Amino acid sequence: MGEDWYDNKALFEMMDKLKEEMGQLREQMAATAMVIRDYNNLRGKLEDTSARVNTLMWLLPVTVAAMGVLFTAANYFLG
Repeated sequence: MGEDWYDNKALFEMMDKLKEEMGQLREQMAATAMVIRDYNNLRGKLEDTSARVNTLMWLLPVTVAAMGVLFTAANYFLG
């Protein structure tokens, strides 16, 4: 039971490989964080654009109706 499972060279190689894999994982996590940040930024822009479109969808018919009333009144009083 007192035997070593791995010699020092094998342990060093395993630790070196683990260090390399952790470095790759760190890079992947940084890239993922950047993608998430960009997604959140795009999501905010989409919500702003959606709010503007909703405002225009409400404002356009009201403006057209108001212009109709204005032209009708102008025609009535001037005509």
